[in-house]
This record gives sequence, structure tokens and C-alpha cells, in this order.
Amino acid sequence: MPGFSFKETMAGTFTRVGAPGERKIQFTVTARADSWLRHLRDRKARLEGTIDMEGVATARPLRGEILMDPLIKKVIRYEFDFTGDDGAAYRFAGQKDVTIADPVGSMTTLPAEVSDGKGALVAHCLLKFDTKDLPSFLGSFRPRF
Repeated sequence: MPGFSFKETMAGTFTRVGAPGERKIQFTVTARADSWLRHLRDRKARLEGTIDMEGVATARPLRGEILMDPLIKKVIRYEFDFTGDDGAAYRFAGQKDVTIADPVGSMTTLPAEVSDGKGALVAHCLLKFDTKDLPSFLGSFRPRF
């Protein structure tokens, strides 16, 4: 059975552990599920894209996965790895907790953390999906054969 793909951009700020001030972060990903049946079972899709994280990563490639289960488990979880400008490994992990009380806010706000290759916390992040990008986001959905 065919799958699907879509493209998404989220942007916001992060604060490094032990450092004052907020900095900018943005990622653009393409999510791909090779099979609708598999996706309906595990709710997952592969992620590939790029991340910009001020002072950490400049247009660096990323790879990981997204768990999309907004109706049953009420979560959308992003996990991906990337290499920083310093050559070190990093892991981004964030989750949208979908609520009926605030469906738009909870579907467009992504609290997250970035850890280093040893699992130590590097930064706290807060990203948003800009609703003005909704038409291009919806237009990016494609069947995959």
C-alpha cells in the first residue's frame, strides 16, 4: 500500500544550559511514511531535513522520526539527530501534547530539548508552527508509491 510525505518548518528560541539569553532555532523536515498500513499501526514516519540553531548548527542535515498520534495518545513527537558546526553529535527531542481545550495552540507549539552525544542536556527549546504556513504545509502532502 502506498505511503505519504509532507514538509514542515518550525521556528522558535532556545536557551543553552548555563548560558543566559535566548537564541534562534529553526528546522525544516520532510516526513515520509512508505506505507499507510505500517503508519496506521505504528504512527511513525522518517524525518530528513535541516536545522539551524544559532551558535550550534548552521543548515546542518538531520535524520530521525516523528510519531503522529494526535487522536488516541494525543501526542506528536519529534526525535532526530544532527551534527553541530563543532563536529559533535546532538539529539533533538520534542513533543506536542494535543488538547481539546486548545487544539490550535497544542498542535502548533513544540517544547523540546537538545542533548549531546552522551545524553547530557544542552538546551531547552520552544518552537512554533506559523499558521500562515498552513496552506504550503497542506499543499506539501503527497502520496508515495
